[in-house]
Amino acid sequence: MWPITKTANTNPTLKQRVAEFWSWYAENSERFYQTIENKRCSDLQPEVSKAVDRWLTGMAWVFGPGENNQGHSFTLSGEGILPKQFVAEYWLQRAPQLPGWTFYASRQPSDESRGFTLQLNQNEKFQPSEFWVCPYVDVQEEKIDIAVWHPSINRLDQSIRFQALFLMLDELLGEHGTQNWIGEIKFTEDQLKQSIPIFELPEMIEETQKSHGWDKYPPTETYISYQLKEQETEWLRNDVIAGSSRYFRLIGDYMDAHGPCEHPLPNLGVDYIFIPIQTDHFPKGSEVDGRSKIEDEIMEALEGAASGISIGGATGFKNCYMDFMIFDGNNSLKIVKEILKRKKVPKGTKIHFFTSDRAKDVIAV
Repeated sequence: MWPITKTANTNPTLKQRVAEFWSWYAENSERFYQTIENKRCSDLQPEVSKAVDRWLTGMAWVFGPGENNQGHSFTLSGEGILPKQFVAEYWLQRAPQLPGWTFYASRQPSDESRGFTLQLNQNEKFQPSEFWVCPYVDVQEEKIDIAVWHPSINRLDQSIRFQALFLMLDELLGEHGTQNWIGEIKFTEDQLKQSIPIFELPEMIEETQKSHGWDKYPPTETYISYQLKEQETEWLRNDVIAGSSRYFRLIGDYMDAHGPCEHPLPNLGVDYIFIPIQTDHFPKGSEVDGRSKIEDEIMEALEGAASGISIGGATGFKNCYMDFMIFDGNNSLKIVKEILKRKKVPKGTKIHFFTSDRAKDVIAV
């Protein structure tokens, strides 16, 4: 029914999947719009879910109001899972201009801070007025820790309570707002004197942000710096001194495995690669600068072709490392190889995959 162009012997890449999705959505956007206008949004759920499952497996979606309450919106959400959020951001970058439609790559704050109800199943409904929170400002982490009270605290399983709470926070703060601002969470059986209704939390966070002068960026644009202790065993990247990454969980999983790790998104046509270049290839004292020049050129080419992004890099005693998330399979690899050749990297330089499903696919430059 919905054909996907495939590269020989491979699954469709994320670039192909996103292109097919947008072609399908553009073809049906007017019908979707009119169905929502006719108050029959639920009629679209089976069709849209089937399309998302086919092309953007594992991603969440929702219809909603358009920007400034004009028209309608379609949101693709990674549900707070960073590798999925990168996919959602890429999907948004490839979105066409469609009359009446706004597209979002994360759940947006609700315009109705009090007048909505969350229903997890047939029996459990939750309203903002039922949640009371006692906020604590963690100045060092630039987060708001919260103690939470809810009337069902002794009746519901912890998993259900937390699920309801996180959905409530996303409604009030948006997906990125919850990630950026909420730190430690605990439920308490005491309705503390300092508690406030949860719908007042956005205003409290805004005031805290202004008073402390804190800046927050989307999770996909936040880098974490790291250092690696001296390793007792030999494995690729065990020589790393320091690095930075906007997907540190991948680096951590690779370190823990002392090599290729489990693929975080095996069904979306995404790959994670890194290129080690001998440290002594760069002038002494300018290793980071030398690595960055090559990294920037690869990043610019990948992004220009809508084929990948840089997710970080590292410097080690033996090698400097450049890390990328690629969206177009062999076409992305071809771009990387061409630039590495043009930059005259040392003989024997290879492209490696972070994940165990492609651990044997080492590509010589």
